[in-house]
Amino acid sequence: MGDVTPTSGSRLRALSQSLDFGSVTKWVFFAALIGLASGLAAVGFRWLVHAGKEYLFGATVGTTSEGVGGLDYAFWMVLLVPTLGGLLTGILVQKIAPEAEGHGTDAVIHSFHNLKGKIRKRVIGIKSLTSAITIGTGGSAGQEGPVAQVGAGVGSALADLFKLSDRDRRMFLLAGASGGIGATFCSPLGGALFMPEVIYRKAEFEGDSIIPCIIASIFAFATFTAISGEHRVIEISSEIAQTLSFKPAHLLAYMVLAIACTLVGWIHVQIFYGIHRLFDRFNRIPKFVRPAIGGFLVGVIALVIAGFAGTDGVFFGGYGLMTASIEGRVTAVVLLGLVLAKIVATGFCISSGGSGGVFAPSLAIGALLGAAVGEGANSLFPGLGLSPAAFALVGMGGFFAGVAKVPIAAVIMVCEMTGNYKLLAPLMLVSVLHLMLSNRWSLYEAQVSGIVDSPAHAGDFVVDVLCDIQVSEILEDARRPHLIHHGATLRRILTVVADAKESYFPVVDDESKLVGIFSLTDLRRIYLEDVVEDMVIARDFMIDTVTTAETSENLDEVLRRLTMKNINAIPIMDPENEGQVLAILERNEIGRAYDKRLRDWKSGEIVPKGNK
Repeated sequence: MGDVTPTSGSRLRALSQSLDFGSVTKWVFFAALIGLASGLAAVGFRWLVHAGKEYLFGATVGTTSEGVGGLDYAFWMVLLVPTLGGLLTGILVQKIAPEAEGHGTDAVIHSFHNLKGKIRKRVIGIKSLTSAITIGTGGSAGQEGPVAQVGAGVGSALADLFKLSDRDRRMFLLAGASGGIGATFCSPLGGALFMPEVIYRKAEFEGDSIIPCIIASIFAFATFTAISGEHRVIEISSEIAQTLSFKPAHLLAYMVLAIACTLVGWIHVQIFYGIHRLFDRFNRIPKFVRPAIGGFLVGVIALVIAGFAGTDGVFFGGYGLMTASIEGRVTAVVLLGLVLAKIVATGFCISSGGSGGVFAPSLAIGALLGAAVGEGANSLFPGLGLSPAAFALVGMGGFFAGVAKVPIAAVIMVCEMTGNYKLLAPLMLVSVLHLMLSNRWSLYEAQVSGIVDSPAHAGDFVVDVLCDIQVSEILEDARRPHLIHHGATLRRILTVVADAKESYFPVVDDESKLVGIFSLTDLRRIYLEDVVEDMVIARDFMIDTVTTAETSENLDEVLRRLTMKNINAIPIMDPENEGQVLAILERNEIGRAYDKRLRDWKSGEIVPKGNK
């Protein structure tokens, strides 16, 4: 045979088979590699968005600000540019990668729970391009969701490249997304915790993924900051920083803010998905055209509010709105008007089929709302020394924490984004209250209630419960065996079986050591033959290769053995006396032990061994 030159793919497969990918290799080397790629993706995507804003929006409309009030512009360009951006996005998404539609994070969550962590490689490029077009042409969308999906795609592709398991792919999916979030927000810890927290609606974490997510987020953040030179998303002046304080007397005002976040959060979610359902009813309008309609309506909203909002508006992600809210440059009435405008514009941009994130717009809505509540409270109670800037910052984290169900990540991210930890207590208060009051709705439809509801964890809990139970713990409940001597005649055996309730019978020798086993099925087969009952003995029809279990084994191991051998009972051997049978353990008894242990766990009578 001639020499065969190995391909690059075969070399990688050979490498993956020759290496022992232990936990250190996977969670450090691979997570770092994913973080590096996510950081580079964040830099590239930031450059694409900046180029889009400068050359697609700025060069045609005449400004890169979020609003057009008071500027010299052609109104028809304000309408045309977002419309063409939406049309181009719709064509690319629907023709090449439909899963690139929407806000990115939901697609990652759906992939984790339902697709074994798989994301098609083409999504990486298409999501980057279409989101950059959407945002760069004035769409009311953020960069964070797209970067999360791009980073998740990198993690998924790496897991496939090295033929790793579905579990590893899911972990790398979250690690890549966390890297993207941590880099874009310049928030390494918040980004690391965001993806493990956001995939569940309840206050739960995907614990196994936290280590790779932390490593990936650190490397992504380091890569992004080294190249871009940015270390903080929102800069707060020293004058404003001095006004940020928290006193016990402020608690009531912050509780009012939590209620306001709940009401506006509900409105945000209802409008966002209401617009989505509205566009779905337009069956006669091709899907690739719908983002163009959404972009046109964003332009209409921008023109409607231009008269009173000035250069503050609904275009792009909303970082300008966050800064304006913190700096107190907008009156309370205008703030509330911008809250509604930003909610509707974000819905039209993304729910129509556009491509962009809801993370930054939600933070902007929270900042606007928080500043409005802060200004109102300060005017009503001037003696309390309330700072609208503090309320804007708390509103950012508190609002997003509730609509996205990420109370821990949101609190940390706001602190890291601003470099200020003075408001940690009110941030936690508003986030938790909003979360508790809004448990019936979420901005992310793909979330599941908790770990037990995730298809990714199907079967985990049965195994965990059974692993916690040793055979010795239920030995008293197991059936005492009817031992049959290997020389016993069929007539004698039938007499014993007639009085027994079990279906399996161990066969022993003169020293009572196990030499075989038979079941009622084996006995029926012999009984139907035309034989003499006194001539057939037990060893003539017993099975001499017996599957057994020890008292020290757990029930998960025993159940797996029963399933592999396709049997319903197994002899339990005496560890101190070789060959001696203690009991016969049946499959039904394992089920009863599982039910009992699960009830004990829920009632708190017994603590799982892993939690002791």
